[in-house]
Amino acid sequence: MIETMNRPIRWIPYLFLSLLVIGSNVILYQTTYFQPVPTSVLIGSMFDFLLVIPLLTYYFIIRKRYSWKLTLLVALVSYAIASFIIPDDLLKSVSIIPKALLLLEAGFISIELYLLFIVCRKFPKVKKTYSELAVEQPFLLKIKQAVNVHFAQSRLIDSLVSEVTMFYYAFFSWRKAPMMTEQTFTYHKNTSYVALQLMLIHALIIESVGLHYFFSQWNHTVSLILLFLNIYSILFLFGQMQAVKKVPLIVTEQSLLLNIGFIKSLDLPFKYIQEWRTYEGPDELSSAEMKYTFEARVSDFIPEKPNIELLLKKPVRSDIIYGFKKSVTRVVIKVDNPAELMRHIEKRMADQECNLED
Repeated sequence: MIETMNRPIRWIPYLFLSLLVIGSNVILYQTTYFQPVPTSVLIGSMFDFLLVIPLLTYYFIIRKRYSWKLTLLVALVSYAIASFIIPDDLLKSVSIIPKALLLLEAGFISIELYLLFIVCRKFPKVKKTYSELAVEQPFLLKIKQAVNVHFAQSRLIDSLVSEVTMFYYAFFSWRKAPMMTEQTFTYHKNTSYVALQLMLIHALIIESVGLHYFFSQWNHTVSLILLFLNIYSILFLFGQMQAVKKVPLIVTEQSLLLNIGFIKSLDLPFKYIQEWRTYEGPDELSSAEMKYTFEARVSDFIPEKPNIELLLKKPVRSDIIYGFKKSVTRVVIKVDNPAELMRHIEKRMADQECNLED
């Protein structure tokens, strides 16, 4: 993995390049200077709307944040934008494109429904394993452990677990108390994370109403697709916010469990820690550093500097939503009570050294 889920979306280059593509096509089709437009140019325009814009969206927005299958929906929406720009008589020759995109998306949905059917068949066994795990463990950890007992590791299974976890924290976690012990550490209370999430949710709700009304006047199918995407995004933000609030960082006897909501996690055995110290680097990590660093902090209006840095003896694999993996050799942590967490780490490391001597 290259970028982590809480890295900011690079809106300026994305919007600049996308508007450049759209603007050039508006000039081409909506001005008299280039008329009549030859059919061969239409192929280039379809390339812009169905490949260039979806790839830009994937690179700047979707990648490492959401499922890559959303790129297909982006292509469908991009085709809808093209239909506003390109005259109908030219579009008739490529009318099969949106149907093909819908069929492709339906194919992926069918595969996931089949996978869901298989999971449902094993659900009683998964439920039994889940109920046997410690009650005090958060749902996020228990569901992963229960599923891993009965299913082999795969991207599809991990994606399904990610979806189940998102819906659980969005709908069913409100009355659950956060896990609070001497070995747990919150990492969001001294930030504006909750306010930021609520602001984004509020903006998405307003956008959903506006876009649904606008597109419903033109194409009811496209308006429903956009409405579905916005509702999914709202649930995603709600679920992630709840997971961050309910699941703190956990210190066990053997490892440090770092779960940043449900979007990424790292089970870090203390025996793999080579050095632990107060973080003294810049507030923002560079792209090069992010390639080998696990960043245990939440997004904020103004990102604050991490307060703990761990250097590892060997690469350790971290899990990211939808089954992505990333090997890291460094961990930076922004926690509400860094002194107490550092004390626990030092104690566990001292215990590790004593065990080695014995």
